[in-house]
Amino acid sequence: MDIDLLTLKLFVAVVEQQSVAKAAEREHIAASAISKRIADLERTAQVQLFRRHRTGLEPTPAGRALLRHARVLLRDLAQMDSELGEHARGVRGNLRVFANNSAMVQYLPGDLSRFMTSHPLIHVALEEATSPVIVRAVADGIADVGIFGGNIAAPGLTVLPYRQDRLVVVVPPKHPLRKQSSVRLGAVLAHDLVGMQEGSSIDALVTKAAAELGRPVRLRIRTAGFDAIGRMVEAGLGIAIMPQLIAESYRSSLQIAVVPLHEPWALRRLDLCVQDVQSLPPAARLLVEHLTAR
Repeated sequence: MDIDLLTLKLFVAVVEQQSVAKAAEREHIAASAISKRIADLERTAQVQLFRRHRTGLEPTPAGRALLRHARVLLRDLAQMDSELGEHARGVRGNLRVFANNSAMVQYLPGDLSRFMTSHPLIHVALEEATSPVIVRAVADGIADVGIFGGNIAAPGLTVLPYRQDRLVVVVPPKHPLRKQSSVRLGAVLAHDLVGMQEGSSIDALVTKAAAELGRPVRLRIRTAGFDAIGRMVEAGLGIAIMPQLIAESYRSSLQIAVVPLHEPWALRRLDLCVQDVQSLPPAARLLVEHLTAR
C-alpha cells in the first residue's frame, strides 16, 4: 500500500483533534486538502477509517490499527531526524513529557532547570495529567517520558524509579486532629475530605486503603491542584492528604496545620516510564538518565 508520511501525519492530527477543521488549523493546511487525503487513504486501503459522532470524528477499529502503526512510523522518523541533528554544540531535540501534579510541583522545576542548562538545544513540552492518563500517553506514543505515581500499573512499559515523597494530612488550624503527633487513615476517614482529581495516584491510594478498612471516603469536594486543595482546607471545607513538601510550603501563606500520616503507603514512589529506553531519541535518553541519576 502506497501511503506517504504527510498523509499519516494528517491522519493522526484528525484523530487527536477529532475534527478535520481543527486538524487543518493545527497543521496549517486547508481542511479540503486533509479531507481529500483521508478519502484517498480510505479508497486505497478499502476500509472506513472514521465514524462521525456528535462529539466529533472517532476512528473505526481499522482506524485505530492504522493509528498505532502511524505513531510508530512518525516516532521513528523523528528519532532519525534527532540523531542526524547531533552536532558539535550538543544534542538537539523536542521532548514531550507528561507528569503528575506531585512531580510538577515538587521536583521537576529544579531537575528540568539543571538539565536544560546543560543541554540548551533540547526543548521540553511539559504537560500535567493524572497518572493513568500519563501511562496511556506513553504507551500510545503521545509522550516520550511519563512521571507518575508508582502505585499505578504501567503494563508493557519500562518503569524506572524517579523520586519518593511522604504523604501527610492537612487540616484547618482549629481542627481536632491538629495536635496529633500522627494519625492513621481510620481517623482521617471520620472527617470530610477535600480530594484530588478522580484517578490520580493519591486518590487511588486513599480509595484502595479505605476499601481495605471497609470504610467509606467522605469526599466533600474534588479539585485539581494542591494550591486549590490547600485553600479549600483553609476555608474549612474538609481535610486533605497531600505530599509533605507541598504541604509545608503552604504553611507560611495558608492557615493550615500539617499532621504526619502513619500508614506504610504514606511513603510513596514517583516513577518514570518510557516505551523502551534503547529506542529513545538521544535527547530523551539524556533526560531519562538525568532524572534517574539520583
